[in-house]
Amino acid sequence: MEELIGLLQDGKSRTLEMLASELNTSMENVKRDIVFLERAGLIKRIVFSGDGKAEHSCTGCTGCGTSGKACAGCMPENGFQNMGVMWEVVTR
Repeated sequence: MEELIGLLQDGKSRTLEMLASELNTSMENVKRDIVFLERAGLIKRIVFSGDGKAEHSCTGCTGCGTSGKACAGCMPENGFQNMGVMWEVVTR
């Protein structure tokens, strides 16, 4: 699971298939580990829609938490079009 957390921390987006491939394991194992890490409070799910709305509030800015949309500093150049689900590591 430490390897999975490391991949989630590097800032790159990956599908479950990509995570499984990089970790040399099955998608089922990755899904199980993600569920465990979410329940343990170590990671949290972020869902982006094509309009840039994010169900999160980043800690590095003020834009995301106030408007319900991801701010320009948190968005890639062309937005999160059809990105689906991502996870971020919870810092304590």
